[in-house]
Amino acid sequence: MCHDNINMIYQMLHWKNPEDIQHYGIELAKKLTDLTPLILPIYEGSQSIWDNCAKALSELSDDRLEKHLPLLLEWLQDLNWPGALTILERLMVFSGQKLKNPFIKQVEYAISLNNEEGFRWLDYLSELLNNQELKELLPIKTLEIIQKHYHNWGWWYNE
Repeated sequence: MCHDNINMIYQMLHWKNPEDIQHYGIELAKKLTDLTPLILPIYEGSQSIWDNCAKALSELSDDRLEKHLPLLLEWLQDLNWPGALTILERLMVFSGQKLKNPFIKQVEYAISLNNEEGFRWLDYLSELLNNQELKELLPIKTLEIIQKHYHNWGWWYNE
């Protein structure tokens, strides 16, 4: 899709638009061949469209989203970001088999940060333990680390 078309979709997705225009923008966004422009787009005022980008993405199949899992997991760095809870809810019902490797890589990366940002991201990633299929497929080491953060956000402040 050309640059002008994605900009048109972005304009439609803005949260201040009437709901019918936002809905039409979501429908157009779901038809994009390349979904990358919908994942945490960065430009001035872009957070005003993140909720609707997340809504569009959340309605797509696992197959369409699979190659974008690393970026979708990055969206969970801060659950206060617009659309983050929508992405979290979608990933909770995602194929555990498809989610397993990208999830493990993001957990390992968050651990490697060894700072507050990484620990907070682990808190948020731990919510994906609600995806029972994913939980059952995780290696013991990953599971033990992430379980410390599950429903125990911020425990590491006192460590």
